[in-house]
Amino acid sequence: MTKPQNISALIQEFRSLYDAEQKDQVWRQLSQRVRNFWDDRILSSAPGPLSDAECDEIIRILDRSGKGNRKDSEAIAKVMVPQGAWRRMLNEFHSNKELGRLLFDVLNESDARRKANLIDELYAMNAGQKNNLTGPSGNTVGAYLAAYDPVKNISMVSLNDRRAVIEFLGLPVNFEWESATIGTRMVETNRIILIGMRQLGLEGTARTIASFFYLPSVKARWKGEDTVKRIDNKDVSVTVPTVPDEDEDDAVDGESVRESMQIQGLIARIGAAMGFTIWLPKADRSRVLKVWQPGPDSLIDELPLSYGSTTMKTIEQIDVLWLRKRSIVRAFEVEHTTSVYSGLLRMADLVALQPNIYLKLHIVAPAEKREKVLQEIKRPVFSLLEGRALKEMCTYLSYDNVKDIGDLKHLGRMSDEVIEDYEEAAE
Repeated sequence: MTKPQNISALIQEFRSLYDAEQKDQVWRQLSQRVRNFWDDRILSSAPGPLSDAECDEIIRILDRSGKGNRKDSEAIAKVMVPQGAWRRMLNEFHSNKELGRLLFDVLNESDARRKANLIDELYAMNAGQKNNLTGPSGNTVGAYLAAYDPVKNISMVSLNDRRAVIEFLGLPVNFEWESATIGTRMVETNRIILIGMRQLGLEGTARTIASFFYLPSVKARWKGEDTVKRIDNKDVSVTVPTVPDEDEDDAVDGESVRESMQIQGLIARIGAAMGFTIWLPKADRSRVLKVWQPGPDSLIDELPLSYGSTTMKTIEQIDVLWLRKRSIVRAFEVEHTTSVYSGLLRMADLVALQPNIYLKLHIVAPAEKREKVLQEIKRPVFSLLEGRALKEMCTYLSYDNVKDIGDLKHLGRMSDEVIEDYEEAAE
């Protein structure tokens, strides 16, 4: 485990500001209300739907955005589920006893392996249902778990946030993220964060430990937030995603993800053949190295750059970087998502954070997404930040063109300028 700088001071600051004993007492009462609601209403045989009023009382505990909550209200998290969807979900548990009973079993299971299996069963049973219960980030099930037992279940409900925190703390992970089931991810990340923070010196309930990460001085470190200026001198916030964009929505299938991995590996191979050192995001390495075997010193473990922490977090998440000594020459984002937007946002964030940076940026996507990519590069919002407009720095490369470059003979004798024969700019 890599201990982050000043973690002891941050823990001390948190302890001085957070009344754990008082908060735990509040949460004992709130969780008891959730338990009683499940016993007395969800699993009861009483006919008829649950009223909006009784649902809303529980929703206020589950979701910070719940109707009737104030700024100082205690709630699990901002879960991003609409009020009406919460109400329909609770009524579905009441009317569909099989589904309600399975979630009840998830909430009450104490054995880690069995709990993970039950979560997987829940996802399988609910597959295809557009009821906000079983999303890829686990927000909703995570909120139910934390509300039902805030002593053992952290209220950091998003798996994306948990992964970012684990990477920030340098905690060891005992499973392969890409191949692990959703149940394993939820149960193991909960365990890893609780154990890791207790080893670092923060004792307390899961609610207390999760609250530590939302102390502003802590959140800024793992979440990656900064402020940049637009050309009109107005400030805008930049939040750096610190995990991959996997499972963005139901339209992204496994085949497209696998193809993007092949392209990511091919871009790395081309760059290495041309004599560049290669950077891959640490979260992507295990899967990319299945299709690309780097030679000695081809793949670097640390970026030899000296930007600020937010800029570094942005750069570290770009899919492939080609470097010469201490300089980035080219940066590539491989887009398999339906929106083809996440990579563009990362590129735009980089330009916003470092207006004077000079490097060549490329969005790599299938040919059928060409028009979408070129259209998005030209968005007016990408021209509002200081420095050059994104369209002046960023071009489109198709998967087929990357494959054509990879098939060229004598790549080792070529300059990276060969890409200019294949790229397409947004006019």
